[in-house]
Amino acid sequence: MNTCKKKNMSASVNLPRSSMIDDVSEHLDYPIFEKSIDVFKKIDWHLDLSTGRTFPKSFAHKIDIRSDKYGSAKHVWEVNRMQFMLHIAWHYKNSGDKNYLDLFCYHLTSWKNENPYMVGVNWYSNIEVNLRLICWYFCWQVLGVDSLRKVDFELDKFVSDVWLPLIYEHAEYSYNHPSLCSSANNHLISEYAGLFVAACGWNIPHRHARLKYARAGLEREILLQNTAEGVNREEAAEYIQFIDDFFLIAAVVGKNSGVPFSESYNERLHAMANYMNVMLDSKCNYPMYGDGDDGFVLRPDAGGHFNNFKSLLASFAVYFNDASLKRTDVLWDEKNELLFGAIGREKFVSMPAVAVGFSMDGNRFYPESGHYIFKRVKGVAVSGFRETYLHFDAAPLGYLSIAAHGHADALSFILHVDGCPIVVDPGTFTYHTHKDLRNYFVSTLAHNTVCVNGKNQANQAGPTMWLSHYHCKTLNQGENFVEATHDGYRKEGVQHVRKIEFDRDVNEFIITDTLHCKVPASVEIPFHLHPSVNAKLQGSTAVLEFAGKAKVQMSLDSKLPYEIREGWYSEHFGEKVQTTFLYAKTNCKGDMVFVTRLQVL
Repeated sequence: MNTCKKKNMSASVNLPRSSMIDDVSEHLDYPIFEKSIDVFKKIDWHLDLSTGRTFPKSFAHKIDIRSDKYGSAKHVWEVNRMQFMLHIAWHYKNSGDKNYLDLFCYHLTSWKNENPYMVGVNWYSNIEVNLRLICWYFCWQVLGVDSLRKVDFELDKFVSDVWLPLIYEHAEYSYNHPSLCSSANNHLISEYAGLFVAACGWNIPHRHARLKYARAGLEREILLQNTAEGVNREEAAEYIQFIDDFFLIAAVVGKNSGVPFSESYNERLHAMANYMNVMLDSKCNYPMYGDGDDGFVLRPDAGGHFNNFKSLLASFAVYFNDASLKRTDVLWDEKNELLFGAIGREKFVSMPAVAVGFSMDGNRFYPESGHYIFKRVKGVAVSGFRETYLHFDAAPLGYLSIAAHGHADALSFILHVDGCPIVVDPGTFTYHTHKDLRNYFVSTLAHNTVCVNGKNQANQAGPTMWLSHYHCKTLNQGENFVEATHDGYRKEGVQHVRKIEFDRDVNEFIITDTLHCKVPASVEIPFHLHPSVNAKLQGSTAVLEFAGKAKVQMSLDSKLPYEIREGWYSEHFGEKVQTTFLYAKTNCKGDMVFVTRLQVL
C-alpha cells in the first residue's frame, strides 16, 4: 500500500520548473463563469476573480463564505476544481510534449503548498474535495501515471511526495466530513461518488471499507433523491446534469474496476436519463427551474459554455445501449472519450441516431414528481420541423427541510418554440453575494405564476434556505391538460388553482388562473420573456417575435391592466442581462378567474 506519514502530508514541497510558466509568450485562458484564468501562468488559489478579493488562509470551517466579506467562494472553488488540469493532461497525451507534464506537476505542487490540510476556503466544502478526487482520477488515467512513473524518476518522486499525499488527505476528509441532515443533497452524492472513485483508483487507507461505505451510500441516495419517474427531488433543472454525472461516473468506474452497482441502481439511473431526454427541447435547452450554477463533474474542454446535457445523452446511450437517447445532433466528445474510450466511441458510432423531431411528439407527464411537459413536433429534421414545448411546474419547493436550491415557483411554466426560449424562468445569477439580486431571482414574482400580496409562496430564511414549504397537488389531468393547486398562500387566505390546456390542432395553450380569496388580496401576474424576444403590446394582445420571424400571440385577460416592464435574465451563473416581462396587478376578492391564451403561429 502507498502510504504517507500523517505529519508529512501537508509539508511544503519545492516547486518544479515549468517552461510554460516562465515563458511570457505562453497563454491559455480557461473560462471561470463570466471570468477566466490563464492556466499557463501561476494561479492564486484563494483569489475571487469576480471581485479581486482574496480569502484568508485560516482554519477552513471558520471562514465566512455566506456574505460577500471576502467575495464569492463559488468563483474560488470553480478554479480549485481543477477542471483545466484535464485539458493540460489531454495536451500531454496527444502531443507527448513534456512541457505539459511539467506544467501539470507545477500546478498541483503549487496547490499543495498553498492549501495545507484544513487551511483556507478550499477545504471548507466536502463537495469541492470530492470533485478534485474525481478530476484527479481521470487525469491519472489520461497521463498513464502507473506506467509513466516506472520510467520517469521525476514524475515518480512527484507522485510520491505530492500527488498521493494529496489524494490520501482528500479521501480522509471526504469520509470524515459527510453532509448530514438538511445538507444531505447533491453534496452527499458527490462525497460518496468521490470516495468511491478514489477507492477504485488508488490504494487509499481503509480502501475496502471505504469502497463498501461509498457504494452503499450511492445505492441508497439514487433512490432517495430521484423519484421512480427519474426526476431529481432538488427541483433544480440545471443540477440534473451535475447529479446524473456523479451517478454515471461512479457506475462506469465501478464496472471497470469489478465493483458493479445493483440492478435497481441502474434502473433508476436509466429513468433519470429518460427524464433528462424528455426535459430537453429540440436544441437541448432545459427549463431553468430552480438554481443553476454551471457546475460540472468533468469538463476537459477549454471552450465557452459546455452543454453537458448533450454530452450526457451520448454517455447514457452508450452505457445503456439505448439508441433512443442518441439524437442526430449529439456528438462524441472528450468527456465521453474519458469515460468509455475507443470501445465506447465505436459503439456510439454504430448506433442509429434518432432524427430530431421523430418520436419526440406528444406530451410527457410525471404526476408523482409534479412535472408536466407538453410537446408538439411536426416534421423531421431532414425536411424541417416545428417544435412547441411547454414545461409546467407543479412540484414541491425542493429537497429536505431547507430546499436549498429550489425557487418559489409553484405552478410556473416556460415556453420554447423551435428550440428558442420565449417565456422563461429568469435563472439564478448568484448564491451568497448581491443579496437583493439573489432575493429577486428566487422570488415568486420572478416566475411565471401568480404572486399574492407581494409575498413569496414560501418564506426565504437565507440565500439557500426556505421555511414553511408549500405543497402542490394535481387536481385533474387528461391527455392534453393539467390542473393543479398549491397552499403557499394559505396564511394570506388565498388559494391559487392553475389549469393549462393544449389545443394541439391550433397550437394554442389556454391558461386559466382561479383565485379563491377568503379575504381581499392584491394579485400580480407576470410573464417573463427571453432577452431575444421583442414584445409588442396593444390593449390585451401581446405579440412576441423571435428568431427574426416566428411569433407567439398572447391574448391576455381583458380584466387585467398589462404593461411591459424591465427585469433580469441569467442564463449562466454570475452573468445577467436586462430583459422584459409582461406585468399586471389587480385586487381580488371572492373567486376570480383570469384566462390567458398563447398561440404559436
